[in-house]
Amino acid sequence: MVLYYLIDRKKRILLSLCAIGIATLLNGIFSYLNEMANLPIFLDSVFTVMTAALFGLWPAVAVGLLSNSFLELLNGFPGYYVPFTVVNLSTALITALFVYKKKFETATHAFWLIIILATVNSLMGALIVTFVFGGYTNLSMDNMVRGIIVTGQSLYTSTFFVRIIVNIVDKGLSVLPSFFLYKKIQAYSISEK
Repeated sequence: MVLYYLIDRKKRILLSLCAIGIATLLNGIFSYLNEMANLPIFLDSVFTVMTAALFGLWPAVAVGLLSNSFLELLNGFPGYYVPFTVVNLSTALITALFVYKKKFETATHAFWLIIILATVNSLMGALIVTFVFGGYTNLSMDNMVRGIIVTGQSLYTSTFFVRIIVNIVDKGLSVLPSFFLYKKIQAYSISEK
């Protein structure tokens, strides 16, 4: 949202629309390439976080909605990505709230954003995976879920446990670049005043 103070309204709207398109495209490409590499992370909301930090809630909500639709398109409409739209939207909402409440100003704030996003995304993702997909999503982390189930844990607990670990890394890769860019732009905008 810090960018909004640097430019006039018409340019803000145009810049927001461009950011929505670029962020959606990059979320889709990052996630698609990640799936092709079979890495146990998501990378589907990196630019949702960045859009929320730099442009605010509504552009980030648009990125969250469009990113999951774009992933459906990239993968031939398997119906897998649409249920997770709510997870991407929660990422947009929580990040924008942190920025709005001035809780995205220090490294400690960024750390807490990572923890909160990882926890909320894991809770929601585990519910979706457990109840919509029966616990398995054909991702590499499903093997870890199976390993935990063997120890006697429930499907939901196993899915959540794997997702919390994966999401801490994933949200770190989303929040930290956004935080550093946000702080750079913030420092620039202060020096321009």
